[in-house]
Amino acid sequence: MKNFHPFFIIGIVGMIVTSLLHMFLALGLSVTSAHKAFYTIYPTFAAFLAIGFGLTLKSQKEAQTT
Repeated sequence: MKNFHPFFIIGIVGMIVTSLLHMFLALGLSVTSAHKAFYTIYPTFAAFLAIGFGLTLKSQKEAQTT
């Protein structure tokens, strides 16, 4: 199994939990004002995901060259 950077794991788990919570609030409780809070949460976890992806690729390339 490949070793993923912790930022990648944080990004994946954060996006999954955030999307499930967003769906629950929007569909289950019909809270329309909840959408505004997710405008900052999604990009935050997307940034963690992107940074973790880049660092994972970097560490895998370094492992292949040695």
